[in-house]
Amino acid sequence: MREVFSHRAGRIFLLVLFLAVVALLAVTPLFSRPVVIVGWIPLPFAAGIIFLLVWLCAYLIYFLKYWPFR
Repeated sequence: MREVFSHRAGRIFLLVLFLAVVALLAVTPLFSRPVVIVGWIPLPFAAGIIFLLVWLCAYLIYFLKYWPFR
């Protein structure tokens, strides 16, 4: 964890992950209502897919481009 905090790209990476978690928690109260997106995707499924895609993109960008120990 020291490696990630020691440079700017790592702090941005952790900030993106934190904001994704906060966004998922902000959407969670809406899961009790039957919300459908694009006519067929339930909100919990869409939120989970978006959450995973954000984490995957952040991971790939950080570890393939900015990881300081290659």
